[in-house]
Amino acid sequence: MKTEITKETVQPGEILPGVLLCPFGDFPKGETVQVCDSKAFANLVAAWDADGQKEILCDFEHASEVERIDSDTKAAAWISNLQVTDEGLVGDLKFTDLGAEAVSNRRLRFLSPVWTLDAENRPEALKSVALTNKPNIKGKPVLNKDSSSVALAKEEDNLEPTKKENPNMDKIKAALGLAPEASDEEVAAKVAELKAANEALNKEKEDAAAAAKDAEAEAFAEEHKECANKEDIKRLYLANKEETVKLFAGLKKPEAPKQQILNKDAAKEPKMLNKATREAMSALPPAQRAAFYKEHAAEIDG
Repeated sequence: MKTEITKETVQPGEILPGVLLCPFGDFPKGETVQVCDSKAFANLVAAWDADGQKEILCDFEHASEVERIDSDTKAAAWISNLQVTDEGLVGDLKFTDLGAEAVSNRRLRFLSPVWTLDAENRPEALKSVALTNKPNIKGKPVLNKDSSSVALAKEEDNLEPTKKENPNMDKIKAALGLAPEASDEEVAAKVAELKAANEALNKEKEDAAAAAKDAEAEAFAEEHKECANKEDIKRLYLANKEETVKLFAGLKKPEAPKQQILNKDAAKEPKMLNKATREAMSALPPAQRAAFYKEHAAEIDG
């Protein structure tokens, strides 16, 4: 599917008639083999005639088929007069100023069509054509922009714009710490890595905040446990801190029972005298008992 524009120069507005858009043949694209025979090209021409479309866009590097922020619909040329010849599918190309300059200066030299495929992998509707230097890169997946399409003959390599075409992407790569030649997959992987790191950091902050709040509620419940069940206080505090603080501010803590002090001097109870001493003391006249007790005080008190 490699069609080189052989004319050396072309002017803006100039029409190149009968340019080969695709030769006959079977062209692998990933696991799909595109069947480009006379039947397929006849169907393409018939579909184009039936659609009433006068011209088909020829863009740069399939930029109009890229569904992302840097998609670009600028035309390199406009294609008309689709026909099937002995070579394959041809069309007339009317170049814009941008397309004429790109071709004349040999910046871009080849054409690469984008189409939908039918159930037998034959092209059935030509969507656009692109100026490119890498038509139909082997081993790349088939692009499928239109959800009604079976497949689009589209190069994944052409999804990567040059620095001139997409300066914003280079800035994004630089911000991510990637080289300018980093692929879209590398950019996506780096973004996913940063996103995961940010989510982990946020989770760590949330856990720390939750732990601090729980500790604060535990301290409040401990302080006011005399007023209500501690676990209930903690639950209320975690549910609504402001209202719980207001509620317990109006509650008076029960006073601890006051300590009672008895200042009465405890009198010593007289000790019981042994039987012999008691009998001896009882036998004395009352006037002598005091003297007897004083004499035997050590014995009695001991």
